[in-house]
Amino acid sequence: MSTPLPQGADSRQVVADGYDAIGHAYLAEARKDSGGLRERYIRYLTEGFPGCSEVLDLGCGAGDPGTKMLSVYFNATGVDISPGQIELAKANVPVAKFIVSDIAEVEFPSDSFDAITAFYSIIHLPRELQPGLLENIASWLRVGGRFIGTFHAGASEEDYNPDWLGAPMYWSGFSPEDNRLMVEAAELRIISAKNESIEFDVDGEPTTFHWIVAEKVQPT
Repeated sequence: MSTPLPQGADSRQVVADGYDAIGHAYLAEARKDSGGLRERYIRYLTEGFPGCSEVLDLGCGAGDPGTKMLSVYFNATGVDISPGQIELAKANVPVAKFIVSDIAEVEFPSDSFDAITAFYSIIHLPRELQPGLLENIASWLRVGGRFIGTFHAGASEEDYNPDWLGAPMYWSGFSPEDNRLMVEAAELRIISAKNESIEFDVDGEPTTFHWIVAEKVQPT
C-alpha cells in the first residue's frame, strides 16, 4: 500500500533534499547497476543507431554509472534537482556538462538532442507532471532521436518512505498501459516496452520497473 506524503510537504523538495543527504550511499548502490540494465539499454543508442552525438541524461544523479557510460560514446549533458548529486557528478564524469534543475522545469531549445535518457528519475516526479515532461522530451529530440525511460510498473499517485537509505524519499507513477499511452500521446513511437526487475539492496527484494524505448518520428 502506498504511503502519502506528510501534510504540507513538497514532493520535489523531498527528492532534492533526500538525494543531497544520501549522495554517497546512493552512489554506491547505483554503481552496482543491478542486472546491467543501464548498459543494456544504452545499446539502443550505440548499436544500429548511427549519427547519435548529443545525449541528455535527465535525473543523472551522481553521474555514475549512467552519464559515465553515455560519455564514453557521446557528448553528454546531465540534469538533476540535487545540488549535492551534481557536485559528485562533476567529479565522477568531468567530460560531461551538468545542470542543477528540476527535470520538469529545465528548458532546452527544440531539436537539441539525438537521444534522451531518464534512468529511474521520472518516477520521482508527481505523475500529473509526467505527460508534460514527455512532451518536452519530444520537443527536445531531433527527428529520429531516441528516448529511453524508466517508469513505474504499477499505478501509485504518491508513495513516500520516511527512511530510504537514511532520508525521506518520494515516488509517483502510472500503470504500464498508461505509461505507453503517455509516451505515444507525446508523439513518440514505441520501440520497446517491458517490465524489468532488479535486485536492490535497500529494500532487500526485487523491484520491477517499466522500461520504454521510443523514437521521435517525422510529423505528418
